[in-house]
Amino acid sequence: MRAALALLLALAVPPTLSAGAALAQTKITAGMVAHGPPQWPQYIATELGWLKQDNIELDFVTAGGGGAQQLAAGALDICHSGYPDFARASLQGAPVKIIINDIVASPYAVFAKPTIREIADLKGRLISIGGNNDITFIYIKPFLAAAGLKTSDVDFIFAKAAADRFSALAAGGIDATILNHPTYSKAVSLGFSNLGDTKPYAEDIPFTVWAANMPWAEKNRNTLAAFARNYKRGVRWLYDAANKELAIDILMKYARQARKDLEEAYDYQVTRLKLYGLDGDVADKTYDKMAEGLLEIGFIKKPFPPKSAIFDGSFVQQATN
Repeated sequence: MRAALALLLALAVPPTLSAGAALAQTKITAGMVAHGPPQWPQYIATELGWLKQDNIELDFVTAGGGGAQQLAAGALDICHSGYPDFARASLQGAPVKIIINDIVASPYAVFAKPTIREIADLKGRLISIGGNNDITFIYIKPFLAAAGLKTSDVDFIFAKAAADRFSALAAGGIDATILNHPTYSKAVSLGFSNLGDTKPYAEDIPFTVWAANMPWAEKNRNTLAAFARNYKRGVRWLYDAANKELAIDILMKYARQARKDLEEAYDYQVTRLKLYGLDGDVADKTYDKMAEGLLEIGFIKKPFPPKSAIFDGSFVQQATN
């Protein structure tokens, strides 16, 4: 597979630039919580040479839970995280807006110690989520409600990265947590109780998004539109089952996880749930769901602010045109 990847990379970049490519090389400093499947389309666009065709170099920076703050300060050009992180910054007046809606539903399941078999058994237990203002809180609230539990019926401890939450579960420091792949696969292999996916309890609420520092974005509009175009191209390529093995090869380079775990991530996120949005847009009904989630965590009140307060769709629109 490495030989195949090398050959494909050699063929991927023609001697002439693609239509719409920037005239000068542009380096985009791109923050993220941690390397993994959420950034799959960007890894594909990088490794297959599409971004290079558009004279774009992506500098991936692990920002953990501080991405929105770094983006607002201009330390990052764009950043990837749960949508509430950037919505809050926008609504507080920071020069930040969401530009791409990428993972359109929850990729999480709730895992617990083997003695905990049902959602109702979580009452009085210690659960690790990403934060009390985090997308994981928005997902776990209706999950608990399905068993008649309120968030006040459990105790929360916070860790932004799923790998840290998994480590706490494996060490016995918590009773349950919310995990996505590849930590999802690790929890299964170690025999932890899978209490169920959160997606059925929180339909149509996006998971992660890309946001931009807007002063930088306005100065680099064509570059950012090319980034959005390559996101869409990456998703289409990822959804082609003929590309599965190469897609996993590419992800392994960045995520550095066991191949088996990443194969399961593909089967779950790409084949089963089709979590990656094809157009990157935020439809009006999607924004309504996002706003309801922000209401749940106390970021906004009714009447909801307009969609344009947190989302600038002009870049995905330019990418389409």
